[in-house]
Amino acid sequence: MVEFPDYQAAQLLLEKHDIFVAPAEVHGAISGLLACGLNIDEKEYLTLLSDVFNDGQAFSPELKTFFATLYSQVVEGFNDEEFHFELYLPSGDESLVDQANGLVAWVAGFMLGFGLKQKDYGKLSADVKEVIKDFTEISRLDTSFDDSNEDEEALHEVIEYVRVSSLLCFAEMGKERTTAPTKKTLH
Repeated sequence: MVEFPDYQAAQLLLEKHDIFVAPAEVHGAISGLLACGLNIDEKEYLTLLSDVFNDGQAFSPELKTFFATLYSQVVEGFNDEEFHFELYLPSGDESLVDQANGLVAWVAGFMLGFGLKQKDYGKLSADVKEVIKDFTEISRLDTSFDDSNEDEEALHEVIEYVRVSSLLCFAEMGKERTTAPTKKTLH
C-alpha cells in the first residue's frame, strides 16, 4: 500500500504553491475521476486538477510528485482485492471538527471529480445514483461535533460509508475491462 504523505505537510505544500484546497479534497477529486468509469492517464488527470485547482496553470514538479503519490494510492486502493482503499483525511489525533471538515472536503472533491467526467447521470445504476444523492447530503454535513464518543462513532460510521460507497462506484463503473470481448462465430 502506498503511504499517505503527512496531512499537515501536504496542506503546507499546497498552500506554498497557492493551491488553497484541503489535501482531502484533492484525494477525493482523484478518487471521483477514477470511480466515474474512465481510464485516465497522468497527463489528463493533472490537466483536470490544474483546471479546477490552479486556474489551468501547470503544477510545479513538487506538486506533480505529490499528486502522483495520491493518484497511485487511489489506483492501488481501488484495485486492492481486500478493499484496503482509504480516504486521505486528517489523522485521528486531530479534533473531530477537523476530521469532519476533511470528510466534507473529500466528498466535495469526489463529487467534483466524478462530475468532471461523468456526463450522463441517467445511465447510472440505482445504487450509484443513491451514492451521489447521499454524498450530496454529506457534503452539507454540519461539522460542529463535540469530542464525545458518540460523535466520534457517528463520524467514523459516515467515513466508512463513504469509503465503501466509493469502492462500489469504482467496482461498478471504474474497473478496466481486462478481458477482451469474445467474438461470436457465425455458422
